[in-house]
Amino acid sequence: MARLEQMLEMVKKDQDVRQNLIQIRQNITDESLRRNFMYLLGGDFTLLTDLLEHEDPKVRKNAALILGMTEDEDVLPALFEAWEKEETLFVREEYLKAASMLDYREYLPRLRERIRELEQMQLSEDSSAPAAEEGSDAQPERGEEALWDNNKHLLLELSRLRSMVSRYERRRGHRFVKLSPAPDVVLQTNRLHADATAGQIHTGTVNCMRGAVHVKGGDLEEILKIRTWIEMLFPIPGARPILGDEKVIAQKLRDLKIGNYLKYLHEESDQPFRYRIELKSQTIPREKKGEFIHRIASRLDALEKGTLQNTDSGYEVELRLVERRDKSLIPMLKLFTIPDRRFAYRKETTAQSTSASLSALAVELARPYLKEGAQLLDPFCGTGTLLMERCVAAGADPVYGVDRFAEAIEKAKVNTQISESFPHAPFHFINRDFFDFTHEYSFDEVITELPKEAPEGESAEAFAKRFLDRIAGLLSEDAVLIILTDHASALEEALKEVSSFTLAQSFLLNERAGTTEFVLRYR
Repeated sequence: MARLEQMLEMVKKDQDVRQNLIQIRQNITDESLRRNFMYLLGGDFTLLTDLLEHEDPKVRKNAALILGMTEDEDVLPALFEAWEKEETLFVREEYLKAASMLDYREYLPRLRERIRELEQMQLSEDSSAPAAEEGSDAQPERGEEALWDNNKHLLLELSRLRSMVSRYERRRGHRFVKLSPAPDVVLQTNRLHADATAGQIHTGTVNCMRGAVHVKGGDLEEILKIRTWIEMLFPIPGARPILGDEKVIAQKLRDLKIGNYLKYLHEESDQPFRYRIELKSQTIPREKKGEFIHRIASRLDALEKGTLQNTDSGYEVELRLVERRDKSLIPMLKLFTIPDRRFAYRKETTAQSTSASLSALAVELARPYLKEGAQLLDPFCGTGTLLMERCVAAGADPVYGVDRFAEAIEKAKVNTQISESFPHAPFHFINRDFFDFTHEYSFDEVITELPKEAPEGESAEAFAKRFLDRIAGLLSEDAVLIILTDHASALEEALKEVSSFTLAQSFLLNERAGTTEFVLRYR
C-alpha cells in the first residue's frame, strides 16, 4: 500500500505522471491492491478525471483505464464526456474499454448513434492503402500509411462500440441445420489414436491423420455421439494459407465469404453472426496477440458490413487462425451453435481432473476387456470422470469411487446427480485414503489413474508395488485392471515383482507426459 501511496503522490505532484499511472494500472489488477487504492482515493476521483484533459494522450488513456478499474459508475459521465471530446483517435477506444468495465447501459443511445456515424463514413478498403500482394516488398506511400493509421483506430472504435451494444441486446441465436449430409469437418483427436475415433464413424468418407480425422459427407448426429474426439472444426470452403499483416488477413478472410457460408449452415435469420478470433501461434508474443486479433476483427467487421460481429462474450462462432511453420495462417471455424452434450455431467472439476475425452479414449481402447454389470472400483477417483466414462460404455453395479480429497469426492457426487446419463446411478463415493479402504466383497473390474506424484519419501516404483499388493486383496478371480499412469516404467518394474498380475495390453496416450494405459488381468 505504501508503494501505491507513493505513486499517487507523485501523480499529484505532476512527476513522471505517465509512468506512475502505468505502474498503478499494473498494480491494481490485484484485487487486494485495488481495494487499497480505492481507500487512498477516498471516493474522490477528481485527480484522475482531471487527467482526462492532460496534454499527453497516453496520460489520458491510462487515467481512463484506471477509472474503469474502480468499478464505480460515478466515473462514467467523465469518461463519456472525454470520449466525445477526444480528437486523438487511438485514445477514443480506450475510453470505451474503460467504460465497458462498468454498467454503462444508460449510455446505449449515445453508443448506437456513434455506430451509425461511423458506418456512414463507409470505412472500407477504398479509403486505405492498397494491400501489398503476398511476398511483395512494396510499401504504401506515407500519405496512404497515415490514412490507414487513422482508419485503423476508427475501425477499432467501431468494433468496441458494437461489442458494448451487443452485450445488452437480447438476440435470438442461430440454429445449425446441416446435420446430414454434414459439411466437411475436422475432428481433433489424441495424436496417437485418431483411429479410435475414425473406427466409430460409419457415414461419409473418413481420412485418418495424426491427431485428426477428416470427415466428408458425414452425419453430425452420429459424430456427436462419439466421445473420443476433442474438438470439431469446420474447414472454410476455398481457404488457403494466409500470409500478411492485419489488413491482408482481414481482406483474405472477407474474400472467403465466411458470412455467406455461415448462413448456408444455419436456419435463415437477419441477425449477424457473433464471433471471436482465436489465434494459435508460436511466433507472435502473447502480449501482442490481443491487439493483433482486435485489428483483424475490427477490419473484418467493417468489410462484412453487418454479416459478422466481433464480440468478447455471447459469441456463436470462433474463427480459428492456426499458424503453420512458414508463419502463414490456416482459417477454420468452431461453431457453438451445435450443442455438444457428450460430457454434460462434467459440471464440477479440479485442477487434477482427467480430461473427459482422454478418459473416453482410455475406455474405448480397453473396451474388449470391459465386463457388463461389473462390480467396479476406482481407488483414486477424483471428480469421477474416468468412472463415469466407463459406466457410459458398459453397465456396472455397484460402482465405488475412493479418494482422500474431500473436495473431489463432493464434486464427484454432484456430477453423478445432475446428469441424465446416470438416472439410477449405483455410485458410492467414499472420502478415504485407498490404503485404508476395505470392502466386504471383491471387485471384478478396476479403472483408475495413479497419482501424478508418489507420497514424499517413496519412489514411484515402490508406490506402484504397494498399490498392486493392496488392490490384489480386493479383487475377484480374473479381475481386469485398467490403469493410467505417467510413470509407466515404474509400474512395469512393479509388475515384475507381483506375479498375480499379467499384462494384457498397453497404450501410450501422451508422448510428452509419458501417460500410458495398462490393461492387467488378476489371477
